[in-house]
Amino acid sequence: MNPQVPDGPPLPTTPSRVAVGAVLLSLGVLVSAALPSPADDLGVGLLAAVAFLVGSWATWTAARRSSHPPVWGWYALGLTVAGTGATLALHLPGSTVPMTVGALPGMLLTLVPLQRLLPPGTWRRMRAQLVTSLLLLLVASMLCALASFELVAGRRLGLSTLFDGTLVALGVTLSALVSLGLLVLSTTAGKVRRVAALALGAQLAVAVALVLIAFADEARGTSPALVASTVAAVAALGLLLCAALLDTTPGTPASPDEAPSVVAALLPHLAALTAGLLLLAGVLASGSLGAPQSVLGGLGLLLLFAHQTVSWRDGRDLTRRLQRSESRFRAVVRAAVDQVVILDGRLAITWASPGMADLIGRTPARLVGRDVRVAVHPDDRAALTAALLTPQTDAGDRTTTARVRHDDGRWRLVQALVRDLRQDPDIEALVLYCRDITRVEAPAPAQATHQPAGGSDPETGLPDRSALVAGLAEVLDGGGPGHALVQLWVTGLADAHRGTAAPPEVALDLAGRFSRVLRTGDRLFRVGPQEFAVLLTGAVSDAETLAHRLVATVGADVPVLGLRLSASAGTTAVTADDLEPVQVVRRAAMAMASARTAGPGRVRRHSVAALIAANRQEALRTDLAHALERDELRLVYQPVVDLALQRAGSVEALMRWQHPVWGAISPAEFIPLAEESAMVTTLGRWVMHTATAAVAALHRPDLSVAVNVAARHVRSGQLLADVRDALAASGLPGDRLVLELTESVLLDEAHVTDDLEALRRLGVRIAVDDFGTGWSSLAYLVGLPIDVLKMDRQFLASVESGPRHQALCRSVLHLGTSLGMDVVVEGVETPRELQLLRDMGHRFVQGFLLARPTELGRLEDTLDEIPAALHAGTADDVREVVL
Repeated sequence: MNPQVPDGPPLPTTPSRVAVGAVLLSLGVLVSAALPSPADDLGVGLLAAVAFLVGSWATWTAARRSSHPPVWGWYALGLTVAGTGATLALHLPGSTVPMTVGALPGMLLTLVPLQRLLPPGTWRRMRAQLVTSLLLLLVASMLCALASFELVAGRRLGLSTLFDGTLVALGVTLSALVSLGLLVLSTTAGKVRRVAALALGAQLAVAVALVLIAFADEARGTSPALVASTVAAVAALGLLLCAALLDTTPGTPASPDEAPSVVAALLPHLAALTAGLLLLAGVLASGSLGAPQSVLGGLGLLLLFAHQTVSWRDGRDLTRRLQRSESRFRAVVRAAVDQVVILDGRLAITWASPGMADLIGRTPARLVGRDVRVAVHPDDRAALTAALLTPQTDAGDRTTTARVRHDDGRWRLVQALVRDLRQDPDIEALVLYCRDITRVEAPAPAQATHQPAGGSDPETGLPDRSALVAGLAEVLDGGGPGHALVQLWVTGLADAHRGTAAPPEVALDLAGRFSRVLRTGDRLFRVGPQEFAVLLTGAVSDAETLAHRLVATVGADVPVLGLRLSASAGTTAVTADDLEPVQVVRRAAMAMASARTAGPGRVRRHSVAALIAANRQEALRTDLAHALERDELRLVYQPVVDLALQRAGSVEALMRWQHPVWGAISPAEFIPLAEESAMVTTLGRWVMHTATAAVAALHRPDLSVAVNVAARHVRSGQLLADVRDALAASGLPGDRLVLELTESVLLDEAHVTDDLEALRRLGVRIAVDDFGTGWSSLAYLVGLPIDVLKMDRQFLASVESGPRHQALCRSVLHLGTSLGMDVVVEGVETPRELQLLRDMGHRFVQGFLLARPTELGRLEDTLDEIPAALHAGTADDVREVVL
């Protein structure tokens, strides 16, 4: 585990400000050098000292918030030692040590942090390749340095003088730094690679400074070389600080099957090629080849051969692993019941299992490269295209049905389970699991049985979604109008969060209840784990009447085999404008979604407004998946005020979304969309890391931060690890973090309680958000690890004039204090409400009256204004009473 750097003051620094500061310091050095003696020595020395002190302090402070704190601590230490050594060598009385030699020990210290930027597991996975690459880069760098000196100086470098000995030591040290920096640069990626590039740039700037120091005038004055070296050192410190500020992404662990990047493969060869060209230029200029060049050149050729051998061996092993993986994949696919087809982004077939030859009469070799829609019936192509290209959420895989022409000319009804893996970087494809559901026997006339073609639900025996599509196609072929569709959602029949479903007997009982209220000719379908549908003859008003009957059979007061379920329904008419069955199904699904939003037992008819709302919701769902990476999300903080101490004891972190098209999106609109998928866990993890880091950076050691945690995040089992990571990364003590959970989560599986107990052992406090609006049972307050109750705004409704509401607020306060819990009242908006809560004894309040949600930049000002806001609220209340 990385050691934590002690907390320090916030660092309001950005790379652009660092660049401006470095330029100003450099200009100051140049101006000071132009002053008459001895002011020039004093000015240059003073500015150099300021640069080293400020740069070292800022780097240490930035390291605390970086992903690799020890790296920048070592860098700051190394550069400080280098600057101190050079200064002592120059100014220590009687010293004969060159400034360059005094700086070399500090430069050697910077070898330590570079290798820590390597992604985890890289050294273990690529040890031989890294060693040969490093040695080859080292020899090439030394050869380049030697050849460059002889080309510029016009003489050979020896060890006969102190100056030449200093240059040799400098060349070896800088070659080691540059070779290790190039190795790290070639093995990292993304933002970490940019950080490594800045760190390497800082080392090169220090190299320039040392070379200039080596050529500086021994009179210890402000010679041009000494001034230039000071400017180079300032640039090095600026680059180092920028690297520390940008280091916010930890390295991704290397995969055993990941091939080396292009940069990693080519960089050693480019370095060897550059060294060879410089060596050739030196030979042409001098007419001879020295012994050091010969030794380094021969050693470089041997290392190049060794590096190629290691690369060939690693490539061979990777190829073998991929071949074994491919063989296992093919064996699994051959044994599968369903046939597999893999499509690219243009819906062209890139791979098909051998069983497709039996399904449609074409071998996989004939299918690869062709558009999957070519053999599909023209009437089914639009629905198939929509099913394949519409982005999927984590709600589950999509199932679609289409007619496909067999090579013998017959049409086969094929059902495909569509798994969208286009966002998976290892696959980037659509995977179809295909099954032939064509009926072997000839179906009876539709007029006699009213049973359309298609499959059936295994639990209830009812026709399934494919049968509904086929039935709608039959209706549309007959003219369409005169029919309607009801789509019914049963809440509680399956749990999407846990992936569990009710016993099959429950669905069978529901099918019986629905069948008893149907009219003659109405056809009942089961189209999903929690969905039923009815295709009926009549107008949409008839469908609404039937929908109300269906919903009434699943009331909360009518348990189904002991389960309390509820239902909502949507209706739509089949119109003459409908060209595809999927249009009708989509409208009914939109109306059903609107009914679910309205609440249990509701029925909604499809409308243009519902279509617009559904389209907006779908667009927001798609955009939300990328909002975090586009920096569209931010946090605001609303204080929770302690009335006894008249200050904020904590702040609640609230997420806001600034959409590039629609502007500010209400959390009430986008948070439910996030909670539909595992994306809410990613967002929760980001909020936790961001909020803890922000509060830890404030000068308020008594201020806590509250973070809302989604139910899916709690049930994922990752919450404990995510909290530990956030606290470790930010340095925030555990007792300054509050996790706000809903009541339903606390009644979940046993592991949830275990995780909450483990969090409390870290010092983290647990709060029940929106207390009183969910489950009515209060037993969990005694047996579960809860520290804070947050009263919902509904408790304040009519509290100013209703004695019963006031009694309820007093009861909740008494309940919380009796159990040793803090009670926070949310939604305080008027002075009268504040005064009543004071009179009841409530201590913690939150609301617009005292402070609105505030951006981080203004948070401290808002916290300082709370005493005045409390006074104003009390004064306003006094005026109300007097008037």
